[in-house]
Formats: sequence, C-alpha cells, structure tokens
Amino acid sequence: MTNSKMIGKAIAGGICFGILASFNASLSPAFAASPTIAEATAPATSNIDKQLLGQWQGTVPSGQSFTFVFAPEGKLFLMAKGPDGAARAKEMRYKVNFGAKPMHLDVGLSNTETVQTVFELTSEGQMRLQLQGTNPGQPRPDSLNAEATVFKKVSEATALPADTQLIGF
Repeated sequence: MTNSKMIGKAIAGGICFGILASFNASLSPAFAASPTIAEATAPATSNIDKQLLGQWQGTVPSGQSFTFVFAPEGKLFLMAKGPDGAARAKEMRYKVNFGAKPMHLDVGLSNTETVQTVFELTSEGQMRLQLQGTNPGQPRPDSLNAEATVFKKVSEATALPADTQLIGF
C-alpha cells in the first residue's frame, strides 16, 4: 500500500489518529509535493468562516499533539512532527454547513473519499470536533459526544511553515 493510501485510510479511521502514526514513516519524494491549487469554493463570508481560519491545536489520548490549519478556498492541512522532528502536513479539503446544529464539517481526504462530521465553536474560543467514529461513506454523527476532541486556536496563520514536508491532496 502506498504512503498516500495509508494516510487516507488512517485519516478515515478517525481523521487524525492514524495520520499521526504515518508521520513516523519517512516520505518518499513522490509524496513530498508542493501545494496544489484548491478547488474553487465560495469565499469566506460568515463570521464563523473567519473564526475557523487559522491553526487549531489538539492532542490525541497518547499525548501527541497535532494541528489543523484551516486555510482559504476550502484547504485544510493536518500538521504534526515526525520522529525526526520535521514538520509534516497532509493536504485535504473542507466544506462547512453553518446552518445545521451542530455545524457540519465535510473533510475531503482525496477526490473520492470524504468524511462527514460535526463540530461547534465554544464560548471559550475553542472548537469541539467529533473525530472518533467517523469514516468515509458513513453517515454523519448526529451530535458531539463526550469523546469529541477539543482544539485551541493557536494562530491566525493560514500558511504552513516554509520547512513543512507536504503530502498533497
């Protein structure tokens, strides 16, 4: 199985848990791609759209932290450090339905795989995101549960650090 397919499967098993493990494998040059152009999406117009843009840090139960970077034009990156200390990021796509309660988040892992989940922005400025139990092709959770991952916004920056190894969409 290729590194790209392993990462897609890993994300599908809970969006982030497996991809963090896959960062332990070194990337071959074929997968260390330069950023690609995002598919055209509506520009960020809502206040919630603007609140999402930036870097959100969370921690898995094992204690390893990772960062989601919500960028303009529907780009989403999952960023973590590999065992060598190098920053690595997987490029994905995202789409939000703000009218739903809780809000809906669709994460495009590839051109053919999308994970549907739910999230909320809290009054404390955090984001609760349902990661566990989400897989491509499965129904969206109806609500957030006690296992929802809590993210703290750590930066308004929407660009990856220059030295980040990128795994393309």
